[in-house]
Amino acid sequence: MPSTNERAPDPRPARTRAAIFAAARDLTAADGEVTVNALAQRAGVSRAAFYSHFSGLDDLMAAMLSHMFDSSRERGIAYARQGRSLHDAVRFGFGMLTAYVELHHTFLRGALDWKFSHRTYTILVDTMVGLYGEALRLLGDEVPAHLRTEDACRSIVGGCLTLVVHWLLATEQQAQDGVALDATALLDSILTTAPSWYTGLEPGGPTGAAELMGICRQVKADEES
Repeated sequence: MPSTNERAPDPRPARTRAAIFAAARDLTAADGEVTVNALAQRAGVSRAAFYSHFSGLDDLMAAMLSHMFDSSRERGIAYARQGRSLHDAVRFGFGMLTAYVELHHTFLRGALDWKFSHRTYTILVDTMVGLYGEALRLLGDEVPAHLRTEDACRSIVGGCLTLVVHWLLATEQQAQDGVALDATALLDSILTTAPSWYTGLEPGGPTGAAELMGICRQVKADEES
């Protein structure tokens, strides 16, 4: 039995991190320049409290991205364990990413205007390359031999991120006008342009983006409720 002198974990650090994450998602370009001061004020914490968790904006964004991808990876594993194929899991991963982008459009669009160093983008790419590389290895001989490389992963990641950024910019006015955004077309573009040996889809065939988007929206909503 645990000692009666043992203390339960202090919940305050987790609450502080959660408050900072929430403040970052709430801040947009319309609020002016995103700074540590602005984030701390929105989160209701001191600058010292912010810096006790993050070294700066780069570190904060890296933590948020890591949290997003860790969650998506766990969901993907659970999805695959339901008897799905690896290709199904790959498409589900793209769907979860798209559902996250749709749900957090305001935050992500605003984040494009944050003053980050190149380190943040590198972290994002490297994290995605790690996840996609894992799928690439599991697919084995289904991947053309000359493409079983990190460069192939980077190409997939780069194309996906380019489509995401374009969608964020193209739908900015709709979001400002209060129009409910639908990222189904974004997911369809990602699935259409990703290599067929990776997604398992027939070139030029239907992607099933609408049905997949519906599933991933619900999963993401349940996850964040």
